[in-house]
Amino acid sequence: MSGQPSQFGFEYSSVFQDESVVRAYRFRPQYPAATFELLVELLPAGCRPRAVLDAGCGTGFVARPLARLVDRVDAVDFSAAAIREGRRLPGGDHAGLRWIEGPIESAAVDPPYCLITAGASLHWFRWDTAFPRFARLLAADGLFVAVGMDHERPEWMREELGPVLARYSMNKAFAPYSAAGILAELEERGLFRLLGSAQTDMIEWRQPIGEWVESIHARNGFSRDRMDPREAEEADALFAEMAARHADGGDGMITHRYAGRLLWGRPLQPNG
Repeated sequence: MSGQPSQFGFEYSSVFQDESVVRAYRFRPQYPAATFELLVELLPAGCRPRAVLDAGCGTGFVARPLARLVDRVDAVDFSAAAIREGRRLPGGDHAGLRWIEGPIESAAVDPPYCLITAGASLHWFRWDTAFPRFARLLAADGLFVAVGMDHERPEWMREELGPVLARYSMNKAFAPYSAAGILAELEERGLFRLLGSAQTDMIEWRQPIGEWVESIHARNGFSRDRMDPREAEEADALFAEMAARHADGGDGMITHRYAGRLLWGRPLQPNG
């Protein structure tokens, strides 16, 4: 088996080069602080310097908090707009953080790495190219870590929001997926061996409805640079009305409840 689902093709990944998507990205939930404590615990004891490659870093949701805890983070992304935004955000100018523009499959990097991390980017890689490369870039006892979140979504988000998202999304090839499912497929392809997982405690984070609506435009099917403006306005009105009906205490705030989740293992060379 080769290739990957069409919903992960360049037609859709390229939206993360759009300025509107990058601007909206700051409204997405941030990883719980305990996520980074778990990452540090995964660093191999004898691996020096403690260098991490953050693959598909975006604006640095993993790279910026992690940089102060290790010796160096090389943050790689193909989106110049995302890297510009990441540099100006808190922690983006840390001395141990190096931003590198380019596709993870070929960007110039400086191995070996103790860890290679991937946040909300694993699904965009060209797996048959990226994972053999990760195997070469890691130190002998280094690990690949998929960094994600497990959300406790209220019923209205599942029952009401889901169909509206599907109606307005430009990614008509979209189908539900998970990091665990992708890694299981990579194991079947002989490109990965899963070794463990961990989850942080659940946290709560409250967000104004307007910011939550804007966060939807940081998703690959909702770039304001590509949507018809009238459809975007219509969708936003529906999202806001729906959220207002379900906001906690009618105070105009949405509560997110979620945990950080890590899945780790070893990337493999084909048949390796």
